[in-house]
Amino acid sequence: MRTILFSTFIAFLATSCLNNGQPIPAKNAPPPAGPSEIPANTEQQGNAFTISTEVFYQATLESPSTQGQIISLSLTPGRKAEMVTNQKDNTQGTIDTGLWSTLDNGNLLLMLKRVGEKDSLRLEFKTDGEKLIYTGDAYGAGGLTLWIRPVPGSN
Repeated sequence: MRTILFSTFIAFLATSCLNNGQPIPAKNAPPPAGPSEIPANTEQQGNAFTISTEVFYQATLESPSTQGQIISLSLTPGRKAEMVTNQKDNTQGTIDTGLWSTLDNGNLLLMLKRVGEKDSLRLEFKTDGEKLIYTGDAYGAGGLTLWIRPVPGSN
């Protein structure tokens, strides 16, 4: 009986040692160091939102009560985010800065704080190729879809 228990323990220990180098799931993996083989501005890698270079998204929202807004979103591989909302009538806009992360469902989550204020925002976007689609209702019936654009000043 002791021999069977001892043999089972040794087999379990050997199996544990062999499985020590299991791969890390993509959503928990650290960001790559240095150049990457992933093409620039690749948003979808499996089910997780990832980027290898800075990306820039933009949308123009029309409004019956104002001339509209231009919303710009910059994301970095270091998970920093900046969203700038400018009014088309040249009145002062707002700047929200913070971090982005990937949710278990593959959506992008922005956790932002308004510059100079205490207000904070949590915005969730569904990724769809060259665009981000806001999943909430804060932008009215028309919603908010941000389209990828060239990073300003990268020419």
